[in-house]
Amino acid sequence: MDKFPIRVLSEMTGVAPTTLRAWERRYGLIKPFRTPKGHRLYTNDHVQLVKRVVDLLSENYTISKAINAIHMDEIRQLNQEIKTPQTSTDNKESDNHWETFIDRFLQAIELFDDRKLEAVYNEAISLYPIDIVTINLLRPLLNRLGLRWEERQAGIAEEHFFSAFLRNKIGARMHHASSRSHGSRLLLACLPGEFHELGILLFALSTMSRGYQVLFLGSDLPLTQIKPVTSTTKVDAIILSGSAVSLNPQLISELNQLGLEQSVPVFLGGLISDSVNTEELNNVTVLGNKYSEALGTLENKIPAYQAF
Repeated sequence: MDKFPIRVLSEMTGVAPTTLRAWERRYGLIKPFRTPKGHRLYTNDHVQLVKRVVDLLSENYTISKAINAIHMDEIRQLNQEIKTPQTSTDNKESDNHWETFIDRFLQAIELFDDRKLEAVYNEAISLYPIDIVTINLLRPLLNRLGLRWEERQAGIAEEHFFSAFLRNKIGARMHHASSRSHGSRLLLACLPGEFHELGILLFALSTMSRGYQVLFLGSDLPLTQIKPVTSTTKVDAIILSGSAVSLNPQLISELNQLGLEQSVPVFLGGLISDSVNTEELNNVTVLGNKYSEALGTLENKIPAYQAF
């Protein structure tokens, strides 16, 4: 039975090592093997167990309900079987769980209380994979702040406060993850005229948790700048994102030209990709704005670790 360290388990499941340790410590979910020096080692059975938990979290289970849904005796034997799916009442409780997190975030944001914001963020990120936190908490929270800023006296300041906080947190986690990422290299950037980069930053962080390397070029990148970059350094795919920009004929032409001249796949994501006419794009794969589906499409076409 092959055994590997927690870093490999993290890359195979997309769950950060800190979260895996929290699941082990708080819930007894994972029982790793130990080396004589005490280092944790895992097997493919552990991978399947963690993936089952992630699947339940994606179905809107809380972490405690997801773990309770797996028979504890079979967890100890690493032979997982999911119990009867939760009832609609449980789903409602799960929804309220994320709403409670959002309310706690909003309270901290309205008070401009960075310590309270830090505490709530750390609690969420320690218990749930970054994908789950992004889908159920961070993206809904950003949308809510974006919709309500006109209604509040300090609405713009609140949005800027949280955006700056989140950008710093993502940057720190990306910096930490970069030393552990050795897989396929992705170039990520926002389309020309797109200045909202938090969405693609979160996506970049999720890819890094799966072992991808990331070259991030930020907001408002002229597409003509990509060719000089890819001729200088090797990348395995290009991912572009847009939400507030218009996919006009000129931009479509530039995207088609980019797809034609690049030898690696070009992907388009973000809100703009939901309304694009795919027949107008050549050699560009549309990821869409649904987070999990976009990650799945990327992994199917460009695995983090490709077989040779």
